[in-house]
Amino acid sequence: MNVGAVAGLLKRYPSLPLIAYVTLHAPQFNAVAQLGRLGLKEVVLHHFDDAPEGFRERIERVEGNALTHDVIEALRDRLGQLPRQLSVAVENLFDQPHRYTSALDVGMEAGIAIVSVYRNLDAAELGSPKRLLVAAKVLRGFSYLRDPGYSVLDVSIKLGYKTARIFSQHWVSVFGVTPARIRTRLTDEAAIESVLRWLGAGDDDSSLADDLGHVPGHNAPRPRRRRKPEPS
Repeated sequence: MNVGAVAGLLKRYPSLPLIAYVTLHAPQFNAVAQLGRLGLKEVVLHHFDDAPEGFRERIERVEGNALTHDVIEALRDRLGQLPRQLSVAVENLFDQPHRYTSALDVGMEAGIAIVSVYRNLDAAELGSPKRLLVAAKVLRGFSYLRDPGYSVLDVSIKLGYKTARIFSQHWVSVFGVTPARIRTRLTDEAAIESVLRWLGAGDDDSSLADDLGHVPGHNAPRPRRRRKPEPS
């Protein structure tokens, strides 16, 4: 194991999911002990706790994002008001926001017409699909920007933005400060609170540029207020 290389990763990218897979030999244990002091938390022992099913569960747990989990749990009651396929699509959006480039992707993921997506989200007080898309991206961006190794441009690219300018605009809309100032200005709890408050604000999104850098026209679908969710 290259302890120096792994130590460098832990220092520059502490949120990077890492698992040490080691044998029961003194050199490997010494290396793991050193890395543990730098933040390494997950260790798998060769031939002891590496059964396929358990190993897979551990990898999935490490890959999970705690901020995303907390936001989804806070939204659980409202997600329960949606058709099942749309609820799953929203959770997938927060789990992998880089896969989505527009509000239409949410409807395609759920297999539901975009007009129905707007109506169901509005009835469940989850805002618009665009608002969910922006919330998911900036929340993950907040997680990335806690790592000193990432620049704002790096994060905007990771999240699928065409320009860092649009990412910054979305960020300020949700958090009220620029991405460059976030490392010392916002706690995890405050970030989650800001995302939840912004989702529930119900403001007009017509002036909010999408992540391709285009400002949507007035012919975009507009939700009706407080309709009951459509049956799945």
